[in-house]
Amino acid sequence: MLTYALVSQAIGLSGASGTRAGGSLLLLALAAHAQYLTLPPELTWLATPQALGAMVALLAFEMYTQRDSDLRMVLGLAQFALSAGSGATVALASVGVGTENLPPWAVGAVGAFVAVSTLSLRQWLHTRVDQLETEVLRPRKWLLRIEDCFGLGLAAVAILWAPLALVLVLLFTLACAVAGWFAYRLEARGRRPCPAGCGARIRQEASRCPKCHADVPVARTLDLRLAGRMRDALQNALGAGTSGVSHADPSVRRGGGKLPSRLG
Repeated sequence: MLTYALVSQAIGLSGASGTRAGGSLLLLALAAHAQYLTLPPELTWLATPQALGAMVALLAFEMYTQRDSDLRMVLGLAQFALSAGSGATVALASVGVGTENLPPWAVGAVGAFVAVSTLSLRQWLHTRVDQLETEVLRPRKWLLRIEDCFGLGLAAVAILWAPLALVLVLLFTLACAVAGWFAYRLEARGRRPCPAGCGARIRQEASRCPKCHADVPVARTLDLRLAGRMRDALQNALGAGTSGVSHADPSVRRGGGKLPSRLG
């Protein structure tokens, strides 16, 4: 019989799969390996040492690729497949034991849908946050750290205290919506009206309007070098210091002593 705890556990683990697919599988397998929960007979292989090692490697690979923009774009479809497979697996592992009334494909489909929906929401939030990236402000780095903690924490809560998992998923959805709206409002404050008069608001560094496709003057040039502005500031400071030394008395050493004078 389906209970609120089983449904909450399945949704919590599937939601964690949309955040860190390897993490939800790993924690579920560890709980089964420690005999904290019982897996269906067809999924007992998850608790084997070989499967545990593969899940650790999967989690490490996933966390690494999430921090590389290029790899994240290349592995976009693979990430959806990984999250869907993980969500279906954890849902079958949690709900499959508690009821025989639902067909396995329906349980797996619900788990995959929750995982893919969570992943889509995360990617939407990342597109909003990426527009706020500067040389000093790195909100995406902190967002990834929060996702690491939340994904693993949600999976742990779903296993240890299942009724709370559904509440956390709902709070996560609400927090993503609020954070995305807030990031959009912050980014919109730095935009300017299109000089061609089409009414669109474009970025300061844009050279073409995305709405009317007119060429527009660039209001601000992006410095694409690594820490370019900071490096320029340091070079200017060092240049000012060396120029001050060059105009000083040449008979003064760097250590503060006097050079010997031929005039006696």
